[in-house]
Amino acid sequence: MSSSVKMRETDTLEGPKQQTVLIAEDDPLLAEAIAATLDLEGLETIVTHNGKEALSLARQLQPDLVLLDVMMPGRTGIEVCAALKTASGSSEIPVILVTAKSEEEDRAVGLAAGAHAYVTKPFSPVQLIDLVKETLAGESVEPRTRKPSIGTMSLDQLTVYARDLKELWQREREEREALERARERLLELDRLKAAFVSTVTHELLTPFASIGTTLAVLQKQSQKEDAKVRETLEDLSTAIAGLHRCIEGVVKFAELVNKQREPQLGLHGLDEVVPWAIEPVAMIARAREVDFQLDLPPNLSKTRMDAELVSEAVFQMAHNAVKFNRPGGKARIRAFQSDEWLFIEVSDTGIGLTHERLDTLGLPFEQSAEALRRGQEGLGIGWAFVCYVAEVHNGRTYVESDGPGEGSTFSLALPLNPDTGIS
Repeated sequence: MSSSVKMRETDTLEGPKQQTVLIAEDDPLLAEAIAATLDLEGLETIVTHNGKEALSLARQLQPDLVLLDVMMPGRTGIEVCAALKTASGSSEIPVILVTAKSEEEDRAVGLAAGAHAYVTKPFSPVQLIDLVKETLAGESVEPRTRKPSIGTMSLDQLTVYARDLKELWQREREEREALERARERLLELDRLKAAFVSTVTHELLTPFASIGTTLAVLQKQSQKEDAKVRETLEDLSTAIAGLHRCIEGVVKFAELVNKQREPQLGLHGLDEVVPWAIEPVAMIARAREVDFQLDLPPNLSKTRMDAELVSEAVFQMAHNAVKFNRPGGKARIRAFQSDEWLFIEVSDTGIGLTHERLDTLGLPFEQSAEALRRGQEGLGIGWAFVCYVAEVHNGRTYVESDGPGEGSTFSLALPLNPDTGIS
């Protein structure tokens, strides 16, 4: 037997066999204090400071009860408990976990491993004695919630209790300091991210003024040229307009994520928002030979919304429906209301979505590898932007797809009586 294991024997007289408690605790001082407390109650105790030895001893000696510290060398208390409970020869041995891990999820893990009770440090010796007696007697083993009684503790027990309190206080202080450092780091990263996006988008947008002027001059001069030249310039104009809209979308997305743009809520109808939003997409659809349709009933209710944000969200949904479609495919935008919600639904006959892609769809910059291979580049922020717009309006989003090649349906739902909580 390892030298770290101690069998504590009391004087035995003829009579009932002493009940045995195996104590597995990596802190020698605390283990001795627990053993001394139980010895005074007439129990035989066996002490070890190693999880692997605790499992071996429990299987060999078949004690009446096992007290396990959760964090031990060799094997953790959770592992030892689970191993005992899954073996036929030791599954009936009651186990009490003794630990400083006091979170509810930690307790749930311990009980799920098969422990009869879960005691957090620091604890009262009286509490421990009561719990051990109840467990050995087969009675209720739910730990009592009363606080430690200082007046009943010995000097050794007071020392252990004070040390445990100090350790808990130090650990809590360290965790608070770590959380504060992490919060400050996140704030700094947010600041750097906002500055980076602002600088990059500004530099990207700057050339568009001169590009637009040059393009206007070329289009005017092209009136004297043949139809092929005019068509090429028209395609170039459409591509530049799409690029400009894409960069503006990145700017709006960054502003929303960084809380730099407060939504401007007003009472608007979808007839004010949707037609203007999809106008550039209709041009792209014609160029790509996609059948692009709009179903917008005239009697839809108005609701409080940021018209610019919702318009951008509709553009992103419609643009994706065309961009990821096939030549000769269909894209349909349908608006309707149901109960207390106003819906904007965009369906297409495009590339469709796998289950894996559906899981990452709301994450920005998670562009589909298949789409990239097809030459359909993008930053992957379109649907993420729609999700943010839904969030600031207390709205909802829905996505459906039967799989690759089966098309997709994207929906944005806005409440008719919103309570956004945004001033």
